[in-house]
Amino acid sequence: MTCKREGFVCIRHDEVRDVTASMLREVCRDVSTEPTLLPLNGEHLQYRTANTANEARVDVSAREFWTRGQRAFMDIRIFDPMAACHRGISLEAAHQRNEQEKIRAYGERIQNVDQGSFTLLVFTTSGGMGPKAKCFYSRLADVMAEKKHQPRSHVVAWMRCRLSFSLLRSALLCLRGTRYSTPTTIDIAGLDYQATVVESGILV
Repeated sequence: MTCKREGFVCIRHDEVRDVTASMLREVCRDVSTEPTLLPLNGEHLQYRTANTANEARVDVSAREFWTRGQRAFMDIRIFDPMAACHRGISLEAAHQRNEQEKIRAYGERIQNVDQGSFTLLVFTTSGGMGPKAKCFYSRLADVMAEKKHQPRSHVVAWMRCRLSFSLLRSALLCLRGTRYSTPTTIDIAGLDYQATVVESGILV
């Protein structure tokens, strides 16, 4: 689950990124994947592990997600809780460690240089979400339900199922390699979440 040969770990990350971006495009403006951050111009960052590269990127950005007029930046990390570096600590502590690493790398730079907000979307390989990811997708479900005029419970059920299957497919890809076929991209524009949930038998 952690071997980086053949690029399967990157594919796992990219699928969650693309699913998240597709959902954001339904409710936000100026959504982009892997946006380049503004270059530093003499600013001093507090943490030594801060990313100071001129071509630094995060995974997704969208305008007016949290605050009107402000650009929101999101970065995704998927970690294996059974990896050697996480042995001996609780799952909650592992989530916090991964969140803090990303915050130190990008948080201060995005807030002070790009004048945006930064949200960490941390998952486990089995589908668990970190606290900030739960808050983000809860907000996203609220906005999607309001804009689409559909029950929030059905939007949440569809969203959880979609993310879980993305992680499951990616986990199978990491385990089985090229025997697993790449899924087709689904356009969610105009999707009736309530009908999809009911027809699929997803528990709400």
